[in-house]
Amino acid sequence: MASKNPKKANLLDHHSLKHVLDEAVSEVITSRGYKENVTMSNIRLVMGTIIIVIALVAQFYNKKFPENRNFLIGCIGLYPLFLC
Repeated sequence: MASKNPKKANLLDHHSLKHVLDEAVSEVITSRGYKENVTMSNIRLVMGTIIIVIALVAQFYNKKFPENRNFLIGCIGLYPLFLC
């Protein structure tokens, strides 16, 4: 299958090669009638946002360290739950 606009990539850059290969596979699969499912990517983005919010709350909590020890332990405990 010849493409109208051939993709170009830097052969020394593995990220560029992966991107071009991912696009090519995506084009082939969508051209055969399959629908792209991005649910897992969206879930990972939401979970990453939750991790950032937890880190920001832990960083800017009103009380200083000895007083907020239990709160920080809770934030540290939540981190692995959302890190998938």
